[in-house]
Amino acid sequence: MRILLYLAILMLSACGVETGDSPEGTSPTDTARIEANKEILERMASPKPSYRDDKFELELNMERTTYKKGEPIEASASVTYVGDQPNITVYGAKSFLVFTIHDGKDFNMDGASTAERAPTEFIQGRTITEPFAKSGGYGEDDPDADYWRAFYNEKELILPPGRYVLEAIVSFDLSEEVTKRSPYYGSVHTTVTVEN
Repeated sequence: MRILLYLAILMLSACGVETGDSPEGTSPTDTARIEANKEILERMASPKPSYRDDKFELELNMERTTYKKGEPIEASASVTYVGDQPNITVYGAKSFLVFTIHDGKDFNMDGASTAERAPTEFIQGRTITEPFAKSGGYGEDDPDADYWRAFYNEKELILPPGRYVLEAIVSFDLSEEVTKRSPYYGSVHTTVTVEN
């Protein structure tokens, strides 16, 4: 009888939900979103509009970062190969440079690219500049689907009043061989303010 009672207690305790470090009543998905939003708010406080390492230089190009409500926001990003070879071929999406926009609350344009492994040649010292382009997605069952549909259909970038992190990301592989992958990732970001 004791064994049955012990097994029943053991089984009941195993049925509990593990919440880890999540506050009571917060799902793991909500906790992940809260952490991601904290990171976005931290990046808002410390813009990084340029980045350089031993291979590439990346710059986010904006004449200004404060706009009025309804005003189109203009941005582009530039990538320059600064390595020691005359040129380099990288492999990845044809859209190897994507943009993201987040407000640390509800606005999330995560950016998207294709999965092909197309070659792109960079010539030492020659800059490739890409204008801002929207990319991302939403589900038809999203409560904000109508907003996102209109947002993605509008060619210009027009944001509601608020503060946003606008980020440009480059991502590709330095090796042609899939079995000898050498991923490269770089990003730059700045804070954009849209006033009422």
